[in-house]
Amino acid sequence: MAMSDDEINKLIWKLRNKYTEYSKKNPTWFNRDAFEERLIMALKNKMNMEGFILAEISNFEQIKNRYEKKKSVKSFAEQVEQIIDEQLFRIKKYPEIRFHPKAGVEISHLYGALSDFALYYFEILFVLVSEKSLRDRIMQFESSLQNFAVPRGALSSPRIEDHIAKLRRPDVQEIEIEKDKNEYLKESAFLLYDISGFCEELLELRDSEWENPLKTNKLFIEDQRKKKVIQIFAGLTGYGAIMKVHQQAHAIIDDFRLTAFQRQG
Repeated sequence: MAMSDDEINKLIWKLRNKYTEYSKKNPTWFNRDAFEERLIMALKNKMNMEGFILAEISNFEQIKNRYEKKKSVKSFAEQVEQIIDEQLFRIKKYPEIRFHPKAGVEISHLYGALSDFALYYFEILFVLVSEKSLRDRIMQFESSLQNFAVPRGALSSPRIEDHIAKLRRPDVQEIEIEKDKNEYLKESAFLLYDISGFCEELLELRDSEWENPLKTNKLFIEDQRKKKVIQIFAGLTGYGAIMKVHQQAHAIIDDFRLTAFQRQG
């Protein structure tokens, strides 16, 4: 059964509104003026208006579907880009130690974050802990941190020097560099989790001294470094200082998305 003129006019009105709506989103894809020109031509040439408007609706829907698919792909790409930007923003608050031109941004900032943690946060535990077995564990952690993150004069830390050696190899493949970088991230996460677990053990101990304001007179390090440590832990009790170390370890884990790396068993 053929459409009435009134039904055809209603369809033209609806399609015209659709073009108006979508042309605001993308006037190139949804050219309302071009549609109006085709409509005028169809009326002038006394075309079958039912066939014309149905064909125009079908054409519009095809264009809309292609547009929505393309927009969806673009939207996904934008989301990925936003995630990357957010990640970069989170890690760039940590110092960056550029140790090689080929070194990635992530490992350079993690190296800086770990170095900062070792030099200005972890050191405070030596002031608080006197019991031998606990101090022995602190010294083991310190040795690991130095291996991973503390530069030695003009040289990088030993673990970073290993990564540099890989970067310098003329035949090295990108996948090898990525694998070694991920290994550094994983090993760093293990160490940070171990240190945060140790801090949790300390927090469970009952030491009345740690309830008092932190004393830094036993902090035997160079003056500039000592000033920064004192500034970081100003106004804290011993327990507060331990919590600060614990929180910083977890902040690095979270900001560098290392939460998936935990020792099993």
